[in-house]
Amino acid sequence: MPLSEVQGDAALTADRAERKYLVEPGRVLGLARALERELQRHRYTGDGANVLPRAQHFTTTIYFDTADGAILRDAERGVPHTKLRAREYYDLHPDLTELAQSSSELVRYSPLLWLELKAREGDQSRKQRVGIPKPEVPRFFASGEASAEMRAIAHGGAAEEALGELQRFRAGFASPLEACVLVNYRRNAWQDPEGTVRVTLDRDLSVFAPLPDMWTAERALSREALGTVRYEEPCCILELKHRGPAPGWIDRTLADAGAEQCNYSKFVQACRRLRA
Repeated sequence: MPLSEVQGDAALTADRAERKYLVEPGRVLGLARALERELQRHRYTGDGANVLPRAQHFTTTIYFDTADGAILRDAERGVPHTKLRAREYYDLHPDLTELAQSSSELVRYSPLLWLELKAREGDQSRKQRVGIPKPEVPRFFASGEASAEMRAIAHGGAAEEALGELQRFRAGFASPLEACVLVNYRRNAWQDPEGTVRVTLDRDLSVFAPLPDMWTAERALSREALGTVRYEEPCCILELKHRGPAPGWIDRTLADAGAEQCNYSKFVQACRRLRA
């Protein structure tokens, strides 16, 4: 599933404008229908894709910080900052419930994570990423060493550049970076054919503490495998990303849905909830 985000967001990983909104769950269905009148629903259709029509798409994001919260401090102050996260994507198909022998049979996932550096200043953001096999994460963060398998995934100029930037970012802290919080949510996405406008809608967002075996366990980082829920977000989070001017219809659509523009940060909110 991870290539869905790589392919779907490729045109938007450079400098882009980004706005976030809170949406009440009861308004989501009407909003989704309005978005589909203007944009194409996006889903991964390549190798390993879940081609069943009602598959639900989920993301588990792992955020990293130093033990003393150096990245969180900048994010809370609202100054330009860079976040580091890893994402795992998985699919769940509810129609298979009666046939499955265990809940794991309902899930399709890849053990490949996507390490992402996301820099933000005002409403502009820039993202770079590279794939990494889950078992390689501890070594990479301990030494900055990229394995042969990781370099094979990063084949190509842009990916190699992202890998170098990740290594420099990791080395720029006096204390080691480590997983600090996990966020799981169900995602729907829409975009235009040119890939210059993308809307994502995240629902059922939940916060979890890091797991001791999350790099080595041979299972998806699904909601059911993440342990005790530490917080559940009551609203849905919509993100609008675009290069160039946003289309005129989008503001009308969001206003009709009662969407409230906000400065919501999954990283900041999750860290606050985890330590509350």
